Amino acid sequence: MSEPSPDELTVDRIASDRSLFNSFVYTPWEEAIEECKRRENDPVLAAYVERTVRAGIPPIMNGKKSMVLFRHVLTPNYEVHRFLVAADAFPEFQPLVLEYTKDKYTNRNDWKFSLGKMSFHKGHTRTNETIVENKTIIDMNDSNFKPIDSIRTHWGQNLVEFHHELFDTAYPNFKNLRFDLSDWIHEAGPSPKEYYKSFIALFLRNGILFENFLVDSKEYNFTKEIILPAFLELYAESGHKPLIVALEPTDIEGDRFWHSHPFVRKDAVDAKERGTPSA
Repeated sequence: MSEPSPDELTVDRIASDRSLFNSFVYTPWEEAIEECKRRENDPVLAAYVERTVRAGIPPIMNGKKSMVLFRHVLTPNYEVHRFLVAADAFPEFQPLVLEYTKDKYTNRNDWKFSLGKMSFHKGHTRTNETIVENKTIIDMNDSNFKPIDSIRTHWGQNLVEFHHELFDTAYPNFKNLRFDLSDWIHEAGPSPKEYYKSFIALFLRNGILFENFLVDSKEYNFTKEIILPAFLELYAESGHKPLIVALEPTDIEGDRFWHSHPFVRKDAVDAKERGTPSA
């Protein structure tokens, strides 16, 4: 796989050029699949990864080729559906959603916000505007800065358990898809600046990460200050790019649609609030 020289690249240059960012950070999925297979038998790269990943390879990924989505909590929204469709196409790769349920909740983060204020996609108007119905299922202010796995819904259910239950009902064949990476992250380093290099190093040879790193939204600083420095360090030290496939099309990434759920799932939430079983 032809790759640009690390000497030619800086964080500022990549972050300021969207075309360069996409071509450098992301790998087309077919190319990523083949590259991951090639790297599997590279002992030098294996030794580098072992030295670099401070908390060790998570047991769920050890000895297995994995295609990975990293989210705080697994929930059956549209981006997870897209990930599962991709997983169906590559049966030799283990589909895996790594969770960080012990992270702190904040309603300033769009993804975390969507766990507490759920959006249900009803379709489009005649002028192609999205129709969405929202439902808040937690006390948003009281939940701020609490560990996500300690938050409870309005009807008293643990928030993580609720989203898992919703997922298991929607996708019963994927009940073993998730793995909580919280303890691994705390061992690798309590802040993103400390653990992200170890995390992204997992995708040098142990799997492929399906993700969109945003550079034109309020996530810009995180991408520039955390993601890109870790990515460039790994590339400079190992000579290989981490294998990252854009989960969402880059021209519509960040659209709130991906965090929303099919409208049919709203019945289950309404039933929880009424205290009655859903159909």
